[in-house]
Amino acid sequence: MDGPLDPANYDTTHEVVSWWQATAAPPPPRAALEGEHGVDIAIIGGGYVGLSCARTLAERGHSVAVLEASEIGWGSSGRAGGIVGYGGTKRSEAALVRAFGTEEVARASALQTETLQALHAFCHDRGLGDQVQGVGELLLGHSARATAAIQAKDWGEPVAPSGQPDIARHGGVLIRPCFGIHPLRLVRAMAEATEDAGAAIHPRSEVHTWERQGNGHRLLTTAGALRATRVVVAGGAFTPERLHPQLGQRVVPVISNIAVTRVLTTEERARHPWLGADPAADTRHMLAYFRLLPENRLLFGMRGDARGSAEGASAMLSRLKTRLNAALPGLAEAEIEYFWRGPVCTTATLRPALGALTDEPTVYHGFGWHGSGIAMGTLAGRLLGEQIAGAPPEAIPAPWRGLPPRLPLPGLRPLYVRTAFAGYALADRLS
Repeated sequence: MDGPLDPANYDTTHEVVSWWQATAAPPPPRAALEGEHGVDIAIIGGGYVGLSCARTLAERGHSVAVLEASEIGWGSSGRAGGIVGYGGTKRSEAALVRAFGTEEVARASALQTETLQALHAFCHDRGLGDQVQGVGELLLGHSARATAAIQAKDWGEPVAPSGQPDIARHGGVLIRPCFGIHPLRLVRAMAEATEDAGAAIHPRSEVHTWERQGNGHRLLTTAGALRATRVVVAGGAFTPERLHPQLGQRVVPVISNIAVTRVLTTEERARHPWLGADPAADTRHMLAYFRLLPENRLLFGMRGDARGSAEGASAMLSRLKTRLNAALPGLAEAEIEYFWRGPVCTTATLRPALGALTDEPTVYHGFGWHGSGIAMGTLAGRLLGEQIAGAPPEAIPAPWRGLPPRLPLPGLRPLYVRTAFAGYALADRLS
């Protein structure tokens, strides 16, 4: 793989030591692609998007194979904070309505609600019920003005201020039907469901060469080749820059940093009695998100790094502890036992990018969830699968259709991200 981040981020042999990895059973044995094979649809990327798309197509009788560069869950899908909620864009609702109309924005929201409900049922059906946490996502205002603004939008049920000098002191809203989940166990359950539907999954099968053969495609891995009439690119922030000329350099990866503490004591839990099963986030541009895990450990995550280098990890951990102490005073005393990082996929338009390439309509893409990839990625995969199976392109809501532009001088994307971070941090201080 290649991309604008530090090269270590693309090393698929590197093991990501996370709380999720430490508490999930090993994946079942699956064979890498070997020899020459042919399918109707080849999918590059075995995360939420790729697996959801493969399952959708396999259930409709198509032959499908998923090629994953590492093991299922190695990428963003298995490293996420585990908040299953609304999102996918960093554009405001008002901006989306101005650009695409009320009807299209409402249709996008309705599809997300449907997906959240379906994922909740899927978790219980697949034996993950003990990992489902909460009935909604807490969105907490970082100021009284921010709280008033989100409560005025009727996004969810108003939440009263906590009366404590912490992140909930202004109150906020509870947005249903969101919940928390163990993301690595979820993506692996999706892989099993995808295989049950009839699709093939090949881990350790990174695509290094893409050949055109008449009206079809031939994807070469280290030990095999896969022929297909259509190809779906679902690698997100890990999509190699040179994989396809029309898709390269359109992803803007941003590093997400997540920490998990030791088990909290009864006294520590009592310091913030409002903190319960519902996952939470604040309204800052440089947001923080957190939740109590079923084991009474605290998970805390935030953005703030543009390169993802090993040298920057200790500085980010220090910044995360400072932010944690400001948000939830006293809990920073709980030792952090796990700290891991990985890229979130954003775009220059701050919107998802779904559909078929205009100049090559047998190639499909889905990326750009802006940190809300569990539900949005699952939905995106389903929509792509339905389009391949015959649904019109307009079945994808307008705010999510099409490709984002490449930024000028794409090699400077880390600089653009740092500049954006500085602007967001200033806006947060002023607010």
